Amino acid sequence: MGVIAALLPNAARLQRLRAAARELHAVVPCDDWGGVFDVLERQEVHMAVLDLEAAGAPSFEPVRRLKQMYPRITLIAYIVFGPDRIRQAFDAGRFGFDALVVADLDDGPAAFGKSLEKAGARGVAALVRQILPESRSRVADDALMISVTRANEALTPVRLAEILGVTPRLLSRHLADVGYPSANRLITWGRLIVAAALMDGTRHSADRIAKMMYFPSGSAFRNTMRRYIALKPSEVRSLGGAKHVIDALRRDIGQYDSNVSRSLTQKATG
Repeated sequence: MGVIAALLPNAARLQRLRAAARELHAVVPCDDWGGVFDVLERQEVHMAVLDLEAAGAPSFEPVRRLKQMYPRITLIAYIVFGPDRIRQAFDAGRFGFDALVVADLDDGPAAFGKSLEKAGARGVAALVRQILPESRSRVADDALMISVTRANEALTPVRLAEILGVTPRLLSRHLADVGYPSANRLITWGRLIVAAALMDGTRHSADRIAKMMYFPSGSAFRNTMRRYIALKPSEVRSLGGAKHVIDALRRDIGQYDSNVSRSLTQKATG
């Protein structure tokens, strides 16, 4: 979010990216891989949209270097799909791309815009994985990741349980067993994390971010931020954005986990 480095020699595809980014992202065109690394060195780039055939035959060596040097960057592969490119699509996933956009198929402004949003959320999820340790429950961990990667959707506890393939009651049990917040609260944390990521390196207002993340209003977003983190959005931005919110979630999980431990101790000694 903020600045997108675009390695797209095709002018029409570059224009489609700009239409999808609208005023939410600044698109910086790059002529070659050297230009991509130059932009990343000079600017705070959150996302790169890459034509894997920009230099002729597809090569994932520059992608590997890019991920090693900038592990937090969100990557989108812009490809022309066909029977002879199926392997390329699989390789893109293996090398850490957060999304694929297929030329002339899903690169219209609305669909492309959704791909940017979802890829950005997946990039934030990678940061969550770095900061928060895994719990004893795969269901609970998956619930957390989905709350982040689908933060731009109108998730509900029932819908979250459906995605995970469990009943809402079983989901609640898994969350409680490892000291995670309730499903409803976890969903809100996911939206706050991605909203904070939208503030990283941008000047988007709270009202703009509230609209992007489907909060009822800017005041509702600000009130939720204060209720969960006791800070204003502007303060969260200055303190590190998404990382600060993830740290706050870690403390929230720790609080819930302490409550679970006390409850289990009381039951054992009661």
